[in-house]
Amino acid sequence: MAAAPPPAPRTALPPPNRGGLAFAQGRYGLRGNLELLLCDEEDGLWVLWFNNDPEDTAPEAGGPPPGAWSGALRFGTGRRYDEVQVVQSAHGPHHLEVLARSGAHTHRLRWNPETAFTTEEPPPTGRVRAASLTENPDATLWTAVLTDDGSPRLFRADTGAYPRLTWEQTPLPPLGPGAPGAVLLLPLPHAARPGLALLGTSGGSYLAPGGDETSLPAGLVAAAVVRETVPRLYVWNEAAERIDVVDIGAPAPYRRLRAPGEGPVTALAATTLDHAPHRTDLVLRRGGELWHVSDLGGEEPARSVPLLSRLTRTAGDEERPVHRTS
Repeated sequence: MAAAPPPAPRTALPPPNRGGLAFAQGRYGLRGNLELLLCDEEDGLWVLWFNNDPEDTAPEAGGPPPGAWSGALRFGTGRRYDEVQVVQSAHGPHHLEVLARSGAHTHRLRWNPETAFTTEEPPPTGRVRAASLTENPDATLWTAVLTDDGSPRLFRADTGAYPRLTWEQTPLPPLGPGAPGAVLLLPLPHAARPGLALLGTSGGSYLAPGGDETSLPAGLVAAAVVRETVPRLYVWNEAAERIDVVDIGAPAPYRRLRAPGEGPVTALAATTLDHAPHRTDLVLRRGGELWHVSDLGGEEPARSVPLLSRLTRTAGDEERPVHRTS
């Protein structure tokens, strides 16, 4: 008798989500799975992972096959979040550092393999309207915020007693006029501090570690990566219904990227990939849908697919939920 065919994988939309997204390449898997964090519509955060293994690799039991997204796990419950940031940290080693904003307050969470997500003491930012987190290649953790009046503040963490962090505010040079509504940090090699992008509805600016400023296009929904040593900003241009790509200091600094879907882009996050040096992956929310986009650079069009969770069925798991809370 022929063996029964394996059950078909299940697919599901991501959980209902709002606010910001966080996206990073992690350390797990054969070439670094991708980690995506979402703010739940009502309570807590969700984390999903993308299986980045080669196509011929067998998936984990119950996990997604290579090239697919996992189901989501909820954590950090007890409050409604508006914004979230994640970095794959060298500390721990290799713990995930999460900075999330709920209203005017920042919260720090940390993932480690022993106890999963734990709540940690947040940086002393006071009341804020926007926040960003990064880790420089030298393993220094940084947080940048916009205070209630829109003023940027930058904090550096002493990691000598990790996971306990001691934060110290770092002075910033005088900045040009403007009323920024969003802030992004860019981790730069061989630099005393990260690059700082301040974004606004009438234009923005990028502040290099040495103090030089570069103008940025208008927009509040944006993501940032560093390609080798070049800072790159992805900024949603609502008027033109496209994403403006800005490579700071490059010979041809401006490109345009078509966003999939319809309606305004309400959240955007990006990460580089160690195994694909010319590719940048983005996750964006447009018209209530999440999309996974691969920007291949140059003139080649981006690849875009709707973001769906996918689990491989195993015997007896028919009733197991795709998304879970513990």
